[in-house]
Order: sequence, then structure tokens, then C-alpha cells
Amino acid sequence: MRRFFGQCRFYLFERKPVILKWWTGRTLYLYYHCLLYAFYRYVQKDYYAALNSLLRYERDIKGLVNREMLSPGFVNIRSRFLKKHIFETDNNKALASFIRSQEAKDIRRLFSSFDIQHQVRMRYPKKNDDSERQGDLMILKPYLGDKEKGVLFIQYDEGVKRFSAIYNTEKLAKYYRFVIEPSTCGYQNAMYFLCSSLETEVLIEAQFKPDFDYIKSLNNNFVPVRLGAGDWTDPEKFSLKKDVIKKYDVVMIANWLRWKRHDVFFSSLAQLGDSITKVAVIGYPIGDRTLPDIKKESEKHQVADKIDFYERIPFESVAEIIQKSKIGILLSKEEGANRAIYECFFSGVPVILSSMNRGVNRDHLNNCTGVLSDDNQLPEMIKNMITEYSSYEPRRWAEANTGYLNATMKLNEIIRTISRQHNENWTQDIFYKHNSPHARYKISEELDQADRAVTHLYQFLRN
Repeated sequence: MRRFFGQCRFYLFERKPVILKWWTGRTLYLYYHCLLYAFYRYVQKDYYAALNSLLRYERDIKGLVNREMLSPGFVNIRSRFLKKHIFETDNNKALASFIRSQEAKDIRRLFSSFDIQHQVRMRYPKKNDDSERQGDLMILKPYLGDKEKGVLFIQYDEGVKRFSAIYNTEKLAKYYRFVIEPSTCGYQNAMYFLCSSLETEVLIEAQFKPDFDYIKSLNNNFVPVRLGAGDWTDPEKFSLKKDVIKKYDVVMIANWLRWKRHDVFFSSLAQLGDSITKVAVIGYPIGDRTLPDIKKESEKHQVADKIDFYERIPFESVAEIIQKSKIGILLSKEEGANRAIYECFFSGVPVILSSMNRGVNRDHLNNCTGVLSDDNQLPEMIKNMITEYSSYEPRRWAEANTGYLNATMKLNEIIRTISRQHNENWTQDIFYKHNSPHARYKISEELDQADRAVTHLYQFLRN
């Protein structure tokens, strides 16, 4: 049954853009979400769910069709709701209703069952744990007194909900600024508005320009930053060896969800025939999809013999396989700030990105790093890239424009400027964070300082 519903969701996801391009489809979709909004707001008094209903409609219309097709009546409803209940009030009603929700209660109950060190970091305990592993919350800068706020980093969309459920964010905002690193694209999402109207700036990483522009247009306490998860890649974890033997023509790194579109990749390989000798496919099971499903798709296209499959392999092994590949590929239509393509860049491996992708910074695909491709052009593009891969210089570009060093300096400068605008002190920069593949501190002394500073957060945990 779970697999059936997963297939139905993917079927609707693939056809939603076509449906919404028709006036009838958009109108029915609008009425559906307006009815949900009215039910949640006026019947259940759940302002978070009401806002989520409005923004779900807006996200789909803007992202899948065209922002100009938004109903003027809808824009008026959404704008009045945000102004009255979220922005111009001392009581963010979406936050208040979320805190009372069963979902928030379940989050608090789960994390309160963990050791306090896991709870404050929003970290799930593991057996034989790595002491340096961080959770969904990190201290980027400790609170240093009344005139020098600290900085907290929250990663993933679900992390924002956990943060709002676990912490008294209204009180915490007096001591810290927040940095959010989303895990998806399309920022018309109610979870971000849980941090709206707080007495602090909330910096939101927005690598995709439309998401950046949307956050900027809100004119509240949100500050968009053109960064994403991939920008925090550690160059030292990936090497550029000119004498390495290229075992694979292409490497694809993605979980096994249908949204990653392995079938499109396999179809292209089939069309290329003997032009392709060997490719690597790296991933992990999620939802109702497992490795046998992926292998079955490759067999359908009769390309299984060309593929080495890898599942749940160590980070170091991923880096080694990338190094042995000529090009990388990302075909998902919607993606958060993908890490894999940056790992390719720092390994000297250019990439092909689907031209339908929403989420990746298009400025990062250029003459040095790779190309965009439509589905119908993909076989020819793969063939050409494999032939010309050595003419690209992705690592040279990446060292100058991305990676955790550049990202840290950029974020630090933005926060320091904000701090000085408030006439605050600035005696310490933010810590160096890198994603390898998940968030960690780069410098051991800063890790030690963060571990000492985390006790300050105990007092802000919700009961």
C-alpha cells in the first residue's frame, strides 16, 4: 500500500505542471486550498496549517507555472493574513498554533527523552557515536554579552520545525541571530514563518535566485543569503589527481526516490549504446524505494551491465568514486542546494544539470564547471561531455567562488554588518563550519568553545 501511494504521489507530481497550466486546473486548485485555509483558520483555529495551505498553492503556481498566474484575490488574502497575524503583531499566531500542535508535542516528547547534550543540539543518538558529529542545531558564535549576540545555525526544513518546537525562540531571539539552511527549494513554506516577527534577524540561505528574491520581498526580519548546503563543501576532502585512472564515464549521486529520475539517466545510457562503457550510481534507500527498484529500472533499459551500484557507502568512498569519474550528473527537477555537484567540482569533475531543475544556483554552471541539458538533449550532451571533460576546470572555479572558506567569510561579513548597524560589539567572528557530508566544525578549538557555550541554551528549552 505504501508503494502504491508513493507511485500515485509521483504520478501527480509529474503531471501537476500540465494540470496547473489550464485555467480550470488552477481554479480548482485555488478553491481547494482556499477551502483548506478557511477550515483551518475559522474552524480549527490552526493558523500554522491555514498559512501552510495558502503557501502550498503559491509555491506550486510560482514554481511550476508562472507567478503572473497567481489570482489577485488570493494575493490579497495571503498578504492580509501575513500582515495581521504574522508580521505586524507581538504574537505570531502561526508559531503559537504550531507550538500547541500534536506534531510539536511529539517533537518535544521525543527529544526530551534524549540526553541533554543531544537535546540541545537537536541530534539523534547513535551507537558508537562520533564525538564531533553535530545535530540540526550548531552554535556558529557564542553569546558574548548584552552588546554582542551569538549566532545559531539550523539545518534542514524539518530542523526549523524542531527548533521552534523544542526552544522558546521568542526568548532565544534576544541573545542570538539565526541562520537557516533549507533542504528544499520553493520557500513559500509555513515552517520558515515560524521564525518571523522575532526580535532578531533570521538569515536564510537561498542559493536559487527566485527563492532569494521571494525572501527579500517579504520585508520582515528575514535576510536572504546566496548560499546553500553545497557551498559549505570542504575542498580538503576531495582531491584533484591528474594521473588518476578514470574508471567511470559518469557518476550519479542521489537517493533512490523517483524524483531523482534515474529512469531518465538509464534511458539516455541505452540510447548511447557502446559510447558508454561504465557508470557509477551511488545512493541510499528512502521511502518506498530500494536498490532492487533501481536495478530493475536499469534492466528495463538493458543497461544494468554498464552500472556499478553503491548503497550507503562511506563518505570517503564517495569521494574516491567521484575522482575516478569523468563527469557527474544531476537530473532532479526540484532540489535543495545539492552537495554532490560541489563535491564533483572540487574533485575536478564537471557536471550536467537538468535544465528543468529548480534549486541549484544557475550561476554555478558555467564554462569551467559544466552545462545545462534538456531531457531530449541528454544523450548527446553526455557523449560530448565525456569527450571534452578534461577541458573544464571546475576545481579552479570552485576554489575561487565556493567551499566552506568562501561561505564562512561571506556569511560572517553579512552578520557583522548587521551587528554594526545595531551598534553592537563584534569581538569574534563566526566559527568555520563545513559539510562533510553533514555539518561539522572545522577547527578543533572552535568545537571545544562551542561545546562549552552550548550550556547557555539549556534555559531556553520549552517544557
